[in-house]
Amino acid sequence: MKQHEPGNHATHSVAKTSSDLRGRCSRLHPQRRTRKPRAFVLLEIVLAIGLFSIVAVSMTRALDQVARTSRAARSEGQVLRVLESVLAEVSHQPKLKPGGIRFEAGADGVEADATIEPVKLYTRNKQLLDHMFLIRVKAWIPDGKSRLFAREMKTYVYSPNSPER
Repeated sequence: MKQHEPGNHATHSVAKTSSDLRGRCSRLHPQRRTRKPRAFVLLEIVLAIGLFSIVAVSMTRALDQVARTSRAARSEGQVLRVLESVLAEVSHQPKLKPGGIRFEAGADGVEADATIEPVKLYTRNKQLLDHMFLIRVKAWIPDGKSRLFAREMKTYVYSPNSPER
């Protein structure tokens, strides 16, 4: 066997840089060069799908709550409009008669009741105010046995053309 002598160059080249070493390793072990961490990619996909589904469920619940709140606000607004309308209609009658008036549900589905009763009101000087009436109006959306968004308004009305009792 030949010994290496100081002026005699060997036929084998020695790797001088790290890139040379990597090149040699990849030629010796080709499966290491092409192998990718597939398990990590699958785990990332599963985590992404899980996170997306959590966000999607949360958004669905939030949108459902927004829709319910919107319907409730619209229904309450309808009740208040009917309440004001009935109160104006009853209080502007030329002659008020004590008793009750029933208003059936219209296209908006709101029912209402109005009651008219004479009241005795006095001034600070203890003088009686005649022809005074208390008008109470209740409005609601019927829901079987219960009443949804039931609201009530009342006002005092002076009606000189109405009988006192």
